[in-house]
Amino acid sequence: MSTSTIRATPRSGATLPIIAALATAYLAAVLWLTVRPLPWVTETNETPLGVLNPAAWLDTAAWVDGPSAEIVANVVMFLPAGVFSALLLRGGMRVLAPLALTVFIEVVQIPLESRISHPRDLVANALGAMLGLAAVAVARWMGRRLRQGPSSARV
Repeated sequence: MSTSTIRATPRSGATLPIIAALATAYLAAVLWLTVRPLPWVTETNETPLGVLNPAAWLDTAAWVDGPSAEIVANVVMFLPAGVFSALLLRGGMRVLAPLALTVFIEVVQIPLESRISHPRDLVANALGAMLGLAAVAVARWMGRRLRQGPSSARV
């Protein structure tokens, strides 16, 4: 395949508006799920000031207590953040944007009585976003390898 072959990329043609619209809908859904006040007050185990308090990060119980399903859900919920970031942004913004999103969410949750700002959530969210970025990087790498065809044996 020649280098002049036109390749469809997420940043070109009709795909960009579709991906941007999906990313916007995803962002709205995540914010609705994570920062809207709930009609009930959560029985909180939040350290005062949540993720902004160094004691919250140093408390051993913060890292070993809590349901595993919640951690998995946070990772899965933020996979698309990494995917959309990789498809729509360039350079360091690919990493900074989803990390800023999760920090924003955890900080906004601090004053909300029905929400808990927790370091474990921030780490799980960030992990999900980074896994999403990695998935796109692997998919792009595999796509390049397939377009190149069988490679010659290396000596």
